[in-house]
Amino acid sequence: MTSNALMVLVLLFHVVSFGQADYENLKDYIPFENTSLETHPFITIKVHVHVIQQSENNPQNITKDNKEYIEKQFDWINRMYSTFSNPTLLPESGEVPFVPDSRIRFRLDTIQFHVDPVDWDRIRTVLHMSGGAPWEIDTIDLTRNEIGIKGNLLNRFTPNLDSITIIKSSGNNGVYSLMSKRQKGGVTFLKIKEDLISQVGDGSLTFFKKHDVNCSQDIWRKYTNSDKNALHVFYTGSSRVKTSFGCGPSPFFLNVSNIDQKQGYAVALLSGHELGHCLGLRHTNYPQFSDLPKKDQFGWIDCNSSNTSNNIMGYNKCRRYLSPLQVAHIHKRYTTDTVLIKTTIANEYDTAYTIEVWDDADWNKAMMVKGDIVVRKRTALTINSNVSMASGATIYIEKKAKLIIDGATVTNHFGDNWGGVVICKSYERKMKSPKKKEKQGKLIVKNGGKLSMYSLNGD
Repeated sequence: MTSNALMVLVLLFHVVSFGQADYENLKDYIPFENTSLETHPFITIKVHVHVIQQSENNPQNITKDNKEYIEKQFDWINRMYSTFSNPTLLPESGEVPFVPDSRIRFRLDTIQFHVDPVDWDRIRTVLHMSGGAPWEIDTIDLTRNEIGIKGNLLNRFTPNLDSITIIKSSGNNGVYSLMSKRQKGGVTFLKIKEDLISQVGDGSLTFFKKHDVNCSQDIWRKYTNSDKNALHVFYTGSSRVKTSFGCGPSPFFLNVSNIDQKQGYAVALLSGHELGHCLGLRHTNYPQFSDLPKKDQFGWIDCNSSNTSNNIMGYNKCRRYLSPLQVAHIHKRYTTDTVLIKTTIANEYDTAYTIEVWDDADWNKAMMVKGDIVVRKRTALTINSNVSMASGATIYIEKKAKLIIDGATVTNHFGDNWGGVVICKSYERKMKSPKKKEKQGKLIVKNGGKLSMYSLNGD
């Protein structure tokens, strides 16, 4: 039995644990350990880091003097995505094939520093000034130490509020703690812990609330003009909480706040998790794919084989695993979505990544090709799914070879032109073509296929 046939049998044995729907949709994009790098190359995403400092004198963040902290972060993150551990928690259906390397990398291209105290403060405490607030004070009852405001507003105030605040009054301005509340005669009465001073019922009342813009797009729009040609990572802060936290709401930006520079690896675990969200992965407590456990206990806890996985998208101390379908989902997104392709380095032409086709082949998955494609003599390459060619890359068809584009599109998605197709005697003798017409290679485009030597601009 050939090694290829044995590999097929092994995969079929393991596939029984997959749900058929998501497996059939993603199977061609799983980069198994022995899968060719030509058909399943590394996907490298360009990363631009933005450090938002509170002030020049008190940055409360990473400074230009310790940029190596950021470089170390992405070194750790790339290790997380390149050197997987075996899963600690298996799906109920049993064993799944192990993919040791996601073939996903993050390339740190730039680090920029910005000073802005408002943009730095992603979670802060602010006065509530909407939805009718502040409310006009109707009554002050010093005997009961109560404040009365008109209307049935009991549901607007809860005992666990940080505080309530009186403004623009004759003598009661200040911050107070709410003890209890009651409703009577169209007035809401709030009992206060601290003593009220003035009997005059004037001024207005509101309360402090948490203002959380951790996931907001405002900093991405402001500092990058909503750039979609890279993944922008923001390091910010918070005046309200002291623990590190993050949010990865978009394939184009994420935010990590309150970095504890003494906890470098822990921050890398957090950042790697948020990057997973940017790549299209969800939390594992509600499994996204059939090769994940149905239950995954969340908390900053150790991994085990009973209830807590070591998945990067779980909440655990040992994030060092992604399932085959999680990895395949990322690869499919970043090779089929013409917008996401622009965040990768797929446009950087490099002959080291040239693909030489020596045996008849069918490409049934989308491809990003950084080098040339060489269809060697007497060989047929059939392209059944879209191919993104790097700027300057060329397809060479040697004598008696065939390139068949069957219902697919071959083009450049970065706004650049590429080298198109050259019918030649050989790759080594690119400038010569066979003298006899019957020996010339053939380009066949059928079933609505398209070969565009000019960029489609990702549209």
